[in-house]
Parts: sequence; C-alpha cells; structure tokens
Amino acid sequence: MKIMGFFKNKSLKTFLKYSLKYKVAMIGVIILSTVTSLMSAVPAWLSKYLIDDVLVKKNSKMMTMVIGGIFLSTIIKVVANYFADISSGYITEKIRRDIKIDVFSHLQKLPIAYFKQNKLGDLMARLSGDSTTLGRIGFMLFDMLKEFVTVLALLVRMFQVNVVLALISLTVLPAILSLVKKYTKKIRKTGRIRQDTVGDVTAFVQEALSGISVIKGFNRSDKIINEYRDVTQDEFDKIYKATKIKAKVSPINEILSTIMILLVAAYGGYQIIITETMTPGDLISFITAIGLMQQPLKTLIKRNSELQEALPSADRVIEILDVDLEADYIGEAPKDVPEIINTINFKNVDFKYDDGDEKVLKNFNLDVKAGEVVALVGKSGSGKTTLVNLLPRYYDITSGSIKINNVDIREMSLEKYRNHIGIVPQETFLFSGTIGENIGFGKDSVSYDEIMNAAKMANAYDFIMELPNKFHTEVGERGVLLSGGQKQRIAIARALIQNPSIMILDEATSALDTESERLVQDALDKLMNGRTTFVIAHRLSTILNADKIVVMENGEIKEVGNHEQLLKKNGIYRKLYEIQFGKIESKKLDIVKEYV
Repeated sequence: MKIMGFFKNKSLKTFLKYSLKYKVAMIGVIILSTVTSLMSAVPAWLSKYLIDDVLVKKNSKMMTMVIGGIFLSTIIKVVANYFADISSGYITEKIRRDIKIDVFSHLQKLPIAYFKQNKLGDLMARLSGDSTTLGRIGFMLFDMLKEFVTVLALLVRMFQVNVVLALISLTVLPAILSLVKKYTKKIRKTGRIRQDTVGDVTAFVQEALSGISVIKGFNRSDKIINEYRDVTQDEFDKIYKATKIKAKVSPINEILSTIMILLVAAYGGYQIIITETMTPGDLISFITAIGLMQQPLKTLIKRNSELQEALPSADRVIEILDVDLEADYIGEAPKDVPEIINTINFKNVDFKYDDGDEKVLKNFNLDVKAGEVVALVGKSGSGKTTLVNLLPRYYDITSGSIKINNVDIREMSLEKYRNHIGIVPQETFLFSGTIGENIGFGKDSVSYDEIMNAAKMANAYDFIMELPNKFHTEVGERGVLLSGGQKQRIAIARALIQNPSIMILDEATSALDTESERLVQDALDKLMNGRTTFVIAHRLSTILNADKIVVMENGEIKEVGNHEQLLKKNGIYRKLYEIQFGKIESKKLDIVKEYV
C-alpha cells in the first residue's frame, strides 16, 4: 500500500507515464541495473570460501577461483553499470525534454488570464529550473533501483548464512525505515516551500531588471537592493531549514547501523566460540554482506531524501499541465469561419474578470458592417481594451454573444478564427531575430516578395533598405535596436502580411514624433482600407473619419455616431473633443463637417 501511495505523487506518475514511450530501453536499464546489483553482492558469497577454504584450509586452487571470481564480477559490474548509467541518462533526458516541450506547448495554449494572474518570473523558474528537477528524478529513481536490488541480494545471502543473525539485523531496519518516513514528510514540505520562494526571487529579479530604467530614473537602486536582500534572506532561511532536516537523517542512521553490526558480531562470536554451529567464514560472509549493504542502504535513504525534496519542485512544473486550455469552440463540432465577413454583432455583452466582482462591460450592443472603421473612445478604465480583447477571444464573454455573419465566434475553431484577425498594439513587441523574420512572423512559408511588399505598404521599406543588413538586420530583444516609429511600421507590415479581414488597432501613434506619426498613420490608413477595423483612440484627430465612434463610460455605450453627429449631440464626445482641440461654437460645425 505504501508503494502504491509513493507512486500516487503527481510528478512520479507523470514521469512513469512518459517512460512508457521508451519501455524497451527501460527494460534494458532494469536488466543492466539488476546485473550490476547482483555483481556488487558477489563478495558476500566469496568471502566465506576465502576464510574457510583459503585461509583456514590453505586451498590454493580455491584462492585462484575466489580472486578470479571477484575480478570477473567486478568487470561485469562496471560494464553493466556503465551501460545502465548511459541508458538511464538517455531515457531521463528524453523524458525531461518531452515534458518541457509539452509544458511549453500547454503554456502557449492557456488563456491570457492565466498570464495575468501568474508572475512571468515564476513561470520562467518553473519551466527552466524546476523542469531540470524532473531530470534529477529520473536519475534518482534508477539509482534507487540499483541500490534496492543490491540490498535485496545481500539480504538473501544473510538469511542463507544464519536466519537468527538476519532477524537480529532486521530488528534495526524498522527503526531506520521509521526514521526515513518521519523525515520524508518534513523534507517534502520544506522542499515545496523552498521552491515557491525560489520562484518569488526569480520573479523579483525579472521585474527589477525589466524596470531598470524606471529604477535608475527615480534613483531607487538602493531601495530595490534592500528588497532583494529581504527576499533572498527569506530564501536562505527556508533552504537552511531544509538542510538541517536532511542533516539529521545520516547521523541517526549511522548510529543505528553500528548497533546492528555490534549485535551481529556478538551473537556470531558466540555461535563460533561456544556452540561451534557457525564457521568463521560464515560470520565473515555475513558481516561482509552487512558491510556491503551499508553504502547502498545509505544511498537509498539519501536518494529518497533528495527525491522527496525534489518532488515539490517537479510538481510545480506538472501543475501547469493541470490548467485548462483555452476552449477551442463550444458545441459538438466547430463551425466554419466565413471567408467574407459581412457583419459583426455585439448583443447584450456582459463581461467580468475571473478575479473581479464588478462587470467591466455591461449590456454592450453594437452592429458593425463589413469595411467599417469603429473607433472606441472614453476615459481610462471605460472598457475599450477589454472589448477589443473579447473580439479575438483572449477572454470569453460572461453573457450575451458576439456574432460574425450571425454565427457566435465561440462556435468557430479558435485557431482558424484568429487567422482572420490582425492586431497592431500601442506598445509594439518584436521578437529577437531579423526584421524579415518579424514581418513574416504571422504567416507560414512566406516569400521574400511578400515581406518586401508588406514593408512598402507599411512605409518601412525605405528605412530598412538604408540599414547595412537590410531585411537581415537584427532588431535586438523586444526590438530595442529600432526606434519607436520603426517598430510600429514593422508591426503594421506584420499585420498586413496576414491579410486579415478584421483589424484591431490600439492607437499606434500616441508616443511618436511628428514625422514618425505621419508615416505610421499613412501606413495605418492603407492597413484599414477594405477591412473591418476597431480602433482604440487616444487622439481624436486620428479617428475623425471613422464610420462609427463609440463613446464608452464604465463599461457601457453612452454615445454612438460619426464625428459630426456626436459633436451636434453636445455630449461626452464633444467635451472630449473640446479638451483636446479647444472649444468650438455651434455655428462652426459646418466648418467641422468640411474638415471631416
């Protein structure tokens, strides 16, 4: 029952499940490990003949056989052990890699909400440091297998020599096992606490290094250093506590093992000297078995302690696999995504975040026709970003529906549906690599001509050709080697190459200089041409020609219309416009109409 409970651990079950993919190699490792263990126990048998036949009876032929037997068993052991180690290492690393790939793939398919609720640094710690522990688990299990078989073989020899002596020896074994069980729980508990703390430290470092410019700008380096001292002190305290618990196991085990050897020596001596029911060779053989058992038994206990300490770390990786993936679609089978999008309808849409109590969108209703430009305006927190995040299904609505050509977007295959959506965010994210690779990121088997044409449409071609390596120019981490305007135009080219039916633009010109803004805005105009576009507008000057301007406040639509209509309403939009451009009189609305 205890063995079954042992294998109920999440990480061990996962490791064993993946190991079935390499069952032939696993069987080979088990056979090689068994051979290694049996050869390790051979001296316990041969020592009897060394004493009784060689030293006592002075049998020279037996001496040759004993020496030859020990040498041959050693050769077999080291050869079998070598191939067992490299085979177990191969299996372990293959399993670790398989699990890492599956965990990374799983992360890529998790909802955006998961990444909002979990620190990036902690996720990185799980995927890198904690996943390495999975490899260590494999080595520990294979090592424990070898030591277990060795102990078992030596126990057989002990019972062969003298049952009473074997039973005396085994009286100490329950005490050792009880000790192991007691400290196993403590080691596993402290191991999990320690790994969570390590994840917190990694997350702190990741955040501190990402925000280094802010830290220096506010001259708060000393504050951050002191905070790092605090979090690392907490990490140190927990690691040291785990170390002290582990350190108690070996000395107590040593004392119990010494007591066992002394009891055996006393009773064995009595059998030889007083009752003469045992030969000196039998006693030496028995003591040799006990002596040979000490190291594998210590290793077994040590590996178990390491395993219990490692399991919580490995569990942190496996826990990711338990998180539910994004729902691909609802219903029995996915519905086709329309090649031509005629209408997009938001009907009674409500939404609230999983970790929030208040609705962020309330009873949102909007009808959009193909090719229309819909601008979303309003104060920060009004729900603009949340709304455009619902369109590509970064989040699923709480109630209501979003339909394309009267088909609910949740009933379509998520992967196929997102192929029809292009996004240009306010803060452009570029991947490390070349300009060409970033432009072609959104399309498989993209040609150089497609990349070049997209760059031309995005007004990026001229500056790219001025660079020494042109489209092969490295952009640096997050595009750090390019200016803000250049990054935005690369992002627009990346969206253009997809040729999406729906575009989502988070005001892409708000942080640019005048010349960059002109080039980017011109590229955006080309991008929006013929596509149904949703624009989050921070500057009203960029959306004066929008077909629909949706004014939002507290997650609700307050006004809808084009620029001229909303100015005439004399409501929220007009106030926003006057804040940015100054007051206008009613008689000047005709001039505004001409401007539009």
